[in-house]
Amino acid sequence: MGSTSAVHDLVIAHYLEPLDWVLEVPESYRVHIYDKGAGPVSAAVRARADTFVSLRNVGRESDTYLTHLLEYGPGTGEFTVFAQGDPFEHSPDFLRLLATHADWADVQALSWCWKESIGYPPPLLLTPERSTVPGLRVRTELFSLNTFQPLEWVDTGAEGIGRGYRDLHRLPEGVNMCAHFLDMCELPDIAELAEQHMVGTHSYGAIFAARNHVIEKIPERALVRLRQAAFGSDVHGYFCERLWLHIFGESFQLPLTA
Repeated sequence: MGSTSAVHDLVIAHYLEPLDWVLEVPESYRVHIYDKGAGPVSAAVRARADTFVSLRNVGRESDTYLTHLLEYGPGTGEFTVFAQGDPFEHSPDFLRLLATHADWADVQALSWCWKESIGYPPPLLLTPERSTVPGLRVRTELFSLNTFQPLEWVDTGAEGIGRGYRDLHRLPEGVNMCAHFLDMCELPDIAELAEQHMVGTHSYGAIFAARNHVIEKIPERALVRLRQAAFGSDVHGYFCERLWLHIFGESFQLPLTA
């Protein structure tokens, strides 16, 4: 069952996606599958998994990730990787990227796009020189902490999410919504840093890795509040997705001028 010699953990938020790809995950990873669907999962995939847990289908992948951290905490190895049941739509080189961990930062984005097939982001932005991992496809997106919009193109979906969050919390235009969300989730130090900046960085599809020693720094009460937020309005799940890298220590960008 699973891999007894593993040094990293892979947490998979599964719904109905085929999971045969899990059999190609390097043996250096313990695999944790959280299933929110009713689709069949093969005996071979279940045998490869160190953890297989059924969850009710609420809270998007944020609930899945937070459930893992609250139940099991960070792994005993070096990295924990977080991924969707089908990571390849967002991260076409995902399996190959798992073998590059020696070069990862403490918080490592592992995705390339939202949906390349529909031009999100536009093809002009998805060129080899844009990748932060030579020979593989990894690209982070810069976005406004005040509007939720990416800096380089117009994302109507993100615009709607930002508007929905402002309406839900009755916030005026110009408020740093990401700082508001972080403070609401009892991450005041990170919220203060966000308040002092204008730009954040995110990894599409909530596909990323974090060293376990940085995961350990997140207070349990904050994990609980984040999970409660994910159970609430749908917009909260999207805010978790946009802010994961910063929750685990990624720096914000473009400081406010005095």
